[in-house]
Amino acid sequence: MKEKELIETNAVLQESLTKENEKYYGNLLIYIRIMAFFRDVKKSEELLLEVLRDILDAQEQGLSAEEYFGENPKKVADDIIKQLPINLLDTVKIILIALASYSIFSILPKIIFPDEDLDIGSLLISGFYWTVMVIFALWLLGISLYRFKDKLSKLVLLLLVGLGVSVGFYISFVVSTSFKVNLSGNLGIVTIILISGIVLYLFYKEKDKKLWAPFLPFIVTYGILGILTRIDIFSELLSSKEGKIGVGVILGILLLLQYVFIYLTSKQLNK
Repeated sequence: MKEKELIETNAVLQESLTKENEKYYGNLLIYIRIMAFFRDVKKSEELLLEVLRDILDAQEQGLSAEEYFGENPKKVADDIIKQLPINLLDTVKIILIALASYSIFSILPKIIFPDEDLDIGSLLISGFYWTVMVIFALWLLGISLYRFKDKLSKLVLLLLVGLGVSVGFYISFVVSTSFKVNLSGNLGIVTIILISGIVLYLFYKEKDKKLWAPFLPFIVTYGILGILTRIDIFSELLSSKEGKIGVGVILGILLLLQYVFIYLTSKQLNK
């Protein structure tokens, strides 16, 4: 089976677990997926599915996952991770996809108005920081599953993540470099069309469109507004104070609708 099929099969089989076994296996699954970040993803999913089937077999015989594997699930998980071959190529792919996604969602809002230069240097620094921050936050989540169970430890971890997020926003809004590009006129229009085209193509190729559908109207609207501000007929109106307020209101309403769509989509996915 392919990696995606393994994940889908795993999700379906988990529905047959008892509450006790669901908690045991759920923590095991999250821990392995996070802590095996630099290892072979497909192999890890195969082993996770194998463990799940063992738990289901034991469940049919009246044994819990804890009785079957023991009271130290972290040791079980660590033993599984040791069996996984290191695969840096998969890790690099994930990081590049994360950076590309961040760049797309960051560039479009910044190039709506052509009088604002795009700071490529700041974008790269922020993208690198957020990638490292996400990996660090996931690592903290992984180790917290079995090591930190008291409220004080969890609060410290939460504060660490909060501090990291604050630093990320500080970098995004304050850091400025000389590596800037002016995207006014036709260059800006071509850039917007290219980015929007890539997003639409990736969305078209994606089998499970529910997860990404809420973001699509927002991206398309950014693209349309960015193009209109570079066309003489509309540029004067949209670049005025009233025009910018109007654009802000439109984006605010759209952002609110996006959150509603994300909420509704998440409810459907959890059914």
